[in-house]
Amino acid sequence: MAHVKALIYVLAALLLAGCQPSPQSLETRVQTIELSYIAWACDCANWATSEDINRYADNYGDSLAQLCIFVEPGESSLVLPDTIGYNNDLVRFTGSFYEKAGFPKGYRSEEHADKGRVFRYTKFEVVKSNYRSAKVR
Repeated sequence: MAHVKALIYVLAALLLAGCQPSPQSLETRVQTIELSYIAWACDCANWATSEDINRYADNYGDSLAQLCIFVEPGESSLVLPDTIGYNNDLVRFTGSFYEKAGFPKGYRSEEHADKGRVFRYTKFEVVKSNYRSAKVR
């Protein structure tokens, strides 16, 4: 009986994981964009352009949050370092957007998050990291 329960649990987990919609087709245009990290209090898209941040700084009606972007490494060797993820970290990414909104590959969340634009990058450069300034002294 315990084996049956375990099997049901595993199948349910696989079914739920399979229901996580991820974008499929990349746009053909390769571009380089600079994105700033925003530490929202949710599992939502955390990256935005400086232009969007300046234009929608008040975030009235979640206007800025709706424009935020998920980033996805093109391969596992391109995962961002742990020192990136502080407010106003600035990273220059090269890659392409997926044609449809969704979630990056491997995305998992226990809360309901809105789909967002996903930028799959093949190269990145850390322009500014706030890791050191965020450390408690």
